[in-house]
Amino acid sequence: MIKPVRGSKANGALAASSAPRSPWAGILKTCTAYTISVGAAVSLVLWPILGADMAGSIGFAVGLVIIFFGVSLLIAELVGRYRSSWALPAFLFTYVLKIFGMGFLVLFSGLPDWVNRPAFMWGAIGSLVLWQIGEIRAFSKARLPIFADEEPTPPGSGEDQHGSPR
Repeated sequence: MIKPVRGSKANGALAASSAPRSPWAGILKTCTAYTISVGAAVSLVLWPILGADMAGSIGFAVGLVIIFFGVSLLIAELVGRYRSSWALPAFLFTYVLKIFGMGFLVLFSGLPDWVNRPAFMWGAIGSLVLWQIGEIRAFSKARLPIFADEEPTPPGSGEDQHGSPR
């Protein structure tokens, strides 16, 4: 008898691995790790070169991007725990609200006096790009359920592969 390989059934058929209950927390972790690691490294490298105000402005921008974009992933995680089919619409709705909210904040509120505006702008753009790279990477690696969770018909149950009687 041939010993089945991990992930396969005794008859040699491969068993599909299941998708995680909710991928949103993992996506949030990936995006946060990308953004914090590079943002902190850039801030620490620039501190002695350009001064504390530039490094602090970049760190402030990175923090705002993480908070602002992490909210939609947290909402998707919480909604997905209640009803998984609502997670993606909640994520998209929150994402659109954030875009308008960010526009409102940029147009109608100012930055603190200690913030260096060019450094803040480049820090925000850079961390936003890093966040998006993390999201794309995490979404591409996420195992999202696409098909219904119905159990396949066991072999030898009187039906062929396509579900019609023999």
